[in-house]
Amino acid sequence: MSIRQFKEYAAAAVGTGLGDGIADFTFTAYDGKTYSLYETLEEKKMVLINLWASWCGPCKVMATQVFTIPPVGDYFNEHFINCKLDCEAAANKEIVKRYKVESLPTLMFIDSKGEVLRTLIGAVTPDVLMLEAQIAAGEELTFEKLYEKSRKEKKNTELQQKLLIRAPYFIGTQNDYNQEKWKVRIDALFPEYLKIRKLENMVNPTDFAILSLYHPEMEKQDEIFDFVVKNYDRYCQAVDKETVQNYLIGLYNTHILRLCSTGKTDYKQALGRIGDDLQAIYADMPFGDLTAVEAVTLLADSYFNLFRRNLPLFFENMDKYFAGAGKALSINDYTQPIEDLYGLYQGNPPDNARPMLIQWLDRALTFDMTAQLRARLLMLLAENQQKTGDSVKAKQSLNQAFIVCAGIPEEAVKVQLQNMIREKLNNL
Repeated sequence: MSIRQFKEYAAAAVGTGLGDGIADFTFTAYDGKTYSLYETLEEKKMVLINLWASWCGPCKVMATQVFTIPPVGDYFNEHFINCKLDCEAAANKEIVKRYKVESLPTLMFIDSKGEVLRTLIGAVTPDVLMLEAQIAAGEELTFEKLYEKSRKEKKNTELQQKLLIRAPYFIGTQNDYNQEKWKVRIDALFPEYLKIRKLENMVNPTDFAILSLYHPEMEKQDEIFDFVVKNYDRYCQAVDKETVQNYLIGLYNTHILRLCSTGKTDYKQALGRIGDDLQAIYADMPFGDLTAVEAVTLLADSYFNLFRRNLPLFFENMDKYFAGAGKALSINDYTQPIEDLYGLYQGNPPDNARPMLIQWLDRALTFDMTAQLRARLLMLLAENQQKTGDSVKAKQSLNQAFIVCAGIPEEAVKVQLQNMIREKLNNL
């Protein structure tokens, strides 16, 4: 029975439960045959119940982007009888109520005794779904048991590696105290792992992923950053060039911005590395007619002046960057400094900044983008047009934003934005 071929419906009839387990029901598979949960369990088969609805976006993601991946479908076909229940079907309402299904999709793993082993809520990645299935099948340990085992085997880097890779998803499923407790534990585990594993043994995809997760910022004397830079070619071969390049450039650019934010000129010294040992890493980045050193220097000078609230120099240096980068520019080159300026002034930029913001927003709107982002940029443009006294253009921008909202696929987001636009139009 293929999980990818189930029909978009299932008939259900609630009966007496197996002990404290799930109640019996029947479901119709893709081949038109009707199966009973109890009959399935008598064959010692595990069951995956996928509770979904036709209007559910995350359900569609799971159906088209997760279950259709061959390793996922093959594993579930081999280990589970796969049942898909439409929560909107009248016959399934009792199941939805009995198991307090509040979010979709909800996936329940049922063992051969009819017990609910694990429950997944919301869309997940193929890796997470496979891991949860393997835990249900007894092929993998739960996160808690894996941690207990690693505490007993403190030099077992294989266990530590698994924990570090699995931790972000697991911690995201926890609440309040438990979430903080596990954050502290995992944050303490990373340096332990680094000490035992040693950087020279970490030139591989899994350990690079761990470095990316647990070393997101540069330190003043940064052994990890310097090691990856020194072994850049090895990491590019072991992982892939773009991923390694983006990690290192992200770290270093953030480091420079942090120096800029202090109001001191220390950042100028850091810029020197871009033309030195970081030259090969920045070499493939598109900066138009600018060299990497010229481009990053202009951006750093811009942000140095932004943090000092010297807006004329901020705009002057940014415009030099825009002119030099030319066709290499992306929409983010405009939206990011706009967002940062708004953030610095807590959503209320000074009036002398608004004419330049209008120019930047006009340029940003020439790029391709989602309907939601275009609507938001048009609303921001209207705000600045209104603040500069041009209510006619502000109204035009808002009306255009309202029309653009029709292309937003998420109904709730579309309605929310259109209501905001109506209110702004009424206040003009």
